[in-house]
Amino acid sequence: MNPPDPSLAIRPMIIGADGLVGSALAALLEPRFPHTVSATRTEMDIADRWATELDIERLDPTVVINTAAISNVDEAEQDPETAGEVNAEGAANLAAICRRGRRRLIHLSTDYVFDGLAGREYEEADLTAPVNEYGRSKLRGEEAILAGLADAVVLRISFVFGPGRETFFDKIARQAVSGGGPIRAIDGWVTKPTYNRDIARAVLALIEDPGASGLFHFANGGAVSRFAFAREVVRLAGGDPARVEPVAPESLDLPAARPAATPLATGLFAARFGWAPRPWTDAAREYLAEHPPQAAP
Repeated sequence: MNPPDPSLAIRPMIIGADGLVGSALAALLEPRFPHTVSATRTEMDIADRWATELDIERLDPTVVINTAAISNVDEAEQDPETAGEVNAEGAANLAAICRRGRRRLIHLSTDYVFDGLAGREYEEADLTAPVNEYGRSKLRGEEAILAGLADAVVLRISFVFGPGRETFFDKIARQAVSGGGPIRAIDGWVTKPTYNRDIARAVLALIEDPGASGLFHFANGGAVSRFAFAREVVRLAGGDPARVEPVAPESLDLPAARPAATPLATGLFAARFGWAPRPWTDAAREYLAEHPPQAAP
C-alpha cells in the first residue's frame, strides 16, 4: 500500500487571491496542494464575518492565508472607515473564525507599522508607531490576530513587485525602454523591495512548518530609497540610470505621510527556516527576464 500523500492533508485557502501577493501564492500552492481554494476579494469579503465563516466552514481549509487588504496608502488615509473594516476588523474576524474552527491562520502585514525613525533595520520585537491610517489599520489587524489566536503567524513584508498587476517597478522599467525624457522618483522612503514570488515561497515554508507562530519579517535583501531603486531598475532594464531624477518627499502634496525608512530585519525567518531572502536585484533580474518591459506606444 502506498503511503498517504502529505499534500492532501494540507488544504490552504488564499483570501485575496487576485492581488499581487495572493496571485503569486495561488500560482505556487495550487499545483502543490490539490485542495487549495483561491478566493478573490469579490468572492470573500472578510469584513462580513458571518458570510466569511459560512464559506470557511463549507470549504474546510486547514490553513487560511490572508492577503486581502486596503493597501493603497493614500486611499486608506482618505477612507479610514473602509481601511479599518478590511485591514483591522476583517483580520479580527478571521482570527475568531480560525480559533473556533481550529484552523491555522497566516496573515500578511506591512513594514508601515513602524515610524521609520529607528535608523536601522526593524526587528520583530521593536515598538510599532505607524504614521498613517494604512499602518494603523494594519497594526490593529496584527494585534487582533496575535491576541485572539495563539498559533497564528503574522508575516510583515515590504514594497512588493512582481507579476500580477502593474507596480512602481513596472512603470519605471517601461519608462527605461521608452523615450529619453526624465524619470522622477522620490529621494526617500527607504525600504527593502520584495518579489511577490519570494513571498509566496516564504508562506509555503510557514505552511509546511506547523510549529511556526508569532511575528516574522520577510523582505528581499538590500534597503534602498525609491530614487536608488528606480535607478537600479532602469539599469537592469538596459536603460540609462542618469535619466532618473530625485524628487524631494516634502514637495509632494500626498494625503498620507510615509515613514522615512522601514527596512525589515529577516534574521528570525532565516534562523527558523535555514535560508535567507536573496537580494532584491537578483529577483528583479529574474522578473525582467520573464517579463521584459515593453516600450510605451
